[in-house]
Amino acid sequence: MRRVLLLAMLLAPVPAAAQATEIKVRLYSLLPPSSLTISPTSGAVRWRACATCHDSTLRDSLQIDAADGRLHIAGQSQNYASILITGAYRLAGFQHPVFEAAFPLEIRARGPWLLLTLRLPLEDYVAAVLAAESGNQQSDQSLQAMAVAARTFAVHFRGRHKTEAFDFCDTTHCQDFRFSAINDRIRAAVEATEGELLWYEGRPAATYYHQNCGGTTADAADVWPGHKLPYLREHTDPYCSRSNGSQWHSSFAKAELETALVVAGLRPPAGWKALEVKSRTAAGRALKLHFTGTADTNATMSASSFRFAVDRALGWNQIRSDLYDLRNSGDQITFIGRGSGHGVGLCQAGAEEMGREGKTYHEILAFYYPGTSLGVTSQGLAWESQSSERLELVTTQGREDVLLIAAGEKLMREAESATGLRFDFRPRLKVYPSLDTYRDSTGEPGWVAASTRGHTVRMQPAALLRAHSALDSTLRHEFIHLLVEAHARRGLPLWFREGIVLYLSDPAAAGHTDPPASQNLEKMFQHAEDRGQMEQAYAAARARVAALVQQNGKDTVTSWLARGLPANLAALAAEPAHH
Repeated sequence: MRRVLLLAMLLAPVPAAAQATEIKVRLYSLLPPSSLTISPTSGAVRWRACATCHDSTLRDSLQIDAADGRLHIAGQSQNYASILITGAYRLAGFQHPVFEAAFPLEIRARGPWLLLTLRLPLEDYVAAVLAAESGNQQSDQSLQAMAVAARTFAVHFRGRHKTEAFDFCDTTHCQDFRFSAINDRIRAAVEATEGELLWYEGRPAATYYHQNCGGTTADAADVWPGHKLPYLREHTDPYCSRSNGSQWHSSFAKAELETALVVAGLRPPAGWKALEVKSRTAAGRALKLHFTGTADTNATMSASSFRFAVDRALGWNQIRSDLYDLRNSGDQITFIGRGSGHGVGLCQAGAEEMGREGKTYHEILAFYYPGTSLGVTSQGLAWESQSSERLELVTTQGREDVLLIAAGEKLMREAESATGLRFDFRPRLKVYPSLDTYRDSTGEPGWVAASTRGHTVRMQPAALLRAHSALDSTLRHEFIHLLVEAHARRGLPLWFREGIVLYLSDPAAAGHTDPPASQNLEKMFQHAEDRGQMEQAYAAARARVAALVQQNGKDTVTSWLARGLPANLAALAAEPAHH
């Protein structure tokens, strides 16, 4: 995964803002572990037992067990109520898949089980959902449509498990979640639609989706009574009808069906002989099932409750949808159906076919959620792209921001002159329409003017930065950062890369602050948790590089980007600078 780096600290302060939208996901929610081992994957992992407790550094591994509602760490006599993990780590538990991430993780215990809650930015959550829900889709446009649907679903239903102190579980009850399966193609789909939501009457829409509608989508009110939404109505889907794989059939013995229902707390009538569909929706989906061969003439059951009970007990996708006919034969009951899932909203099979036929993700979303508007704000502002030979501009306000192309090209030339490096790629400048959309889309706090991901500069509104006389300095910093990252030798320390960017961005301001004595600069960057600590890390890195330039000359220091730091500088980051 490409890492987002905190970048331009404005010398002129921008207004304070709340933190970006964070999603809390419960890991291993279906089968919580009772024990797990945490190991660092790169650098040191840190953990603490409370918000105000001191951090402890984890260099090898940490084994944590649930002990009567408390956390027990192997080798320690004290038990804890909770533990917060930060850094890049790997989780491994008995009969549980390995999980790797670098987002804050809280661990608590409930009885004999460990409860793990991951906190991550919205866009990273969307990527993990896309990897689980749509990883097999071949059309880029259908993948982008799914990215918008998954993002809007997350914003609309955030706090679904609020009473349990998290937003979403990691199963299809909420949205499936597979962080390890994220790839470059999925990242590209998320980035192409970054921040875009579907809106209805000023609010994010309830963007349900499913695997295959069988040729007809379902009305939300038929599946969930009370969900009467104009954009989630039943309609024919010719695109799904043209796709393959919608037909299915499953057979069960009556005894195993009865056992599955009892386990789910659903009591079929005694002595029932057969099963029939009593009522259907306008789209043909089963609504009510009737048990025959019993004296109870009201022996009915919700078809959706029946399906969930059977699938939960006998295996998911045994009864793939409620769009089926029944055949009773002796002790066997056969379901002959088509489609997969509840049928509400976007049909992934149909969206894939639309993409293959050349439809855009805008057209796909308009077909499955008619009446909604697509945009990064409720006013329907949409991304538009303008390009020159050297720079691409992506913004929602093309007429106001078009001058950024000429200004950006000028600052690109200044960045090349300052570094002695050249752009062998065309940078992408993405300007957000408001501080809120920037914060929520990038995961950055409001005091970070811009950030980069790959060759894209993601920036707060130009008008806001211009009002604080920070637009040119921010762009200059970001373009120098792109050049440094593109040409830096693999493994070059972060403190050096960030320090040289700051120095080259404004040499006259560099060199006035000494790093704290005996402070390792790389650790300062890795473990900064708030604005004050990050500003301290940047000031220290700038001072260190300024000292190196003073001692060795600018050309020599910049040459280390490609050559790597001299061996004698390996320990220099832990020493204070002297001027």
